[in-house]
Amino acid sequence: MLDFRPVRRALLSLAVLVSALAGSAGAAAPVSPTLAFGSRSDRPAIAIQAGQLLPGFSGGPITAADGEALTIYTQEELLAADPGVQQRFADYLTTLLHGPELASLNLYLATVDRVHEICGGGALGCYSPKAKAIVALGQDYGGIAATSVVTHEYGHHVANSRVNDPWPAVDWGAKRWASYVNVCRREHGGELFPGDESSNYELNPGEDFAETYRVLNERRLGLPEMAWQVVDPSLYPDQGALDAVAQDVTTPWTANRSSTLQGSLTARGTGRGFRIQTPLDGSLSVSLKAPTSSRFALRVVDPASGKPLGVTAAAGAVKSVSVQVCGQRLLQIQVKRVRGAGPFTVSVSQP
Repeated sequence: MLDFRPVRRALLSLAVLVSALAGSAGAAAPVSPTLAFGSRSDRPAIAIQAGQLLPGFSGGPITAADGEALTIYTQEELLAADPGVQQRFADYLTTLLHGPELASLNLYLATVDRVHEICGGGALGCYSPKAKAIVALGQDYGGIAATSVVTHEYGHHVANSRVNDPWPAVDWGAKRWASYVNVCRREHGGELFPGDESSNYELNPGEDFAETYRVLNERRLGLPEMAWQVVDPSLYPDQGALDAVAQDVTTPWTANRSSTLQGSLTARGTGRGFRIQTPLDGSLSVSLKAPTSSRFALRVVDPASGKPLGVTAAAGAVKSVSVQVCGQRLLQIQVKRVRGAGPFTVSVSQP
C-alpha cells in the first residue's frame, strides 16, 4: 500500500460526468457533460509506499531527450497499446520549469479506470507527498489533456520539495508564492484552508499552487490552457503569482537570512527605531545586546496598525523577541531606554 495521505491530492473529479452518465439510462444522452475538477468525497483507494512498484505496471528509470534521468512506470495494458508513452512523458516533464526534484519523482501512467482504482473514484490523478509519486492519466480523456493533469500533479511535487517554514509547503504553497498571495493572512481570516481536501477543497492554497504551476507551464510551452475549474475562480493567478511560482521553482527559498543593526542611546535618549522590509511570511526573531549596566526594552511593531507584535523589557544585557510575519510587508524594531545608556546591537533573522 502506498501512503497517499487520505486528505491529500485526489484530483480532477468526474463526479458530474459520472452522475450524468448514470442517469442517462433510458433517457436522452446528456449534452456537453461538465467535468467537475477536484474530488472531495472519494479518498485515495490505495496507500503508496515509497519505492514500491504498483502491481500491473512496468518501467523504471528512463532518460529523456535532454539527458535527464527520471522514473516512469506505465500500466501494462496502456504500454502494450502505446509503447512510446513513457518516452513522450519523460521528454514532456523535462520541458516543465523544474529543479532537481525531478529525479526523486515516481510517475505512474494509467488508464482512467486504473487511476480510479488507485486514486479514488472520479479522480484523474493524485500525488503522494510521502512516496513522491504521481498516479495520473497516460492518455487524454474526455477533452482533458493528460499532460495538464500530470503538470498539476507535478506542481504538488514541486511544493513538496520546497521549504516554507513554519508551514508545510505542500499544503500552503512554496514561500514566495504563498507570501505574494497572502496565504497566512487569508488563512487567519477564514478565506483559505491549507490542506483541506474535502469541503473547502476549492479554497485550498496547496491546490491553487499546483494549478498556478500548471498555467505557468502551459503558457511557457504555448499549449492550450486547461480551463480553471479545480479551485475557486477568485484564485486565478495574475502575473505576479506566476512570477512568484517561477522563482519558487528556479531559486527556492531555503532558510532565514540574518542582518545586524547598530545604534546608541544617550542618557537623555528615549529610544531608536529601525524599519525593515518583510516581503516574505514566516518566523522572524530579533535579539538585542545592550551594555550590562543598562536596561533597554525591545519591541517589534506593525507600523501600519501601530500594534506591537512582540515586546520584552526583561532585565539582562541580551534579550530576544520572536514573531510571525503574516502579511505585514514592513515592520519596525524599537529599542527603548529604561535606564542607562550606551551602544547596542540588534540581530535580525527573517524569511
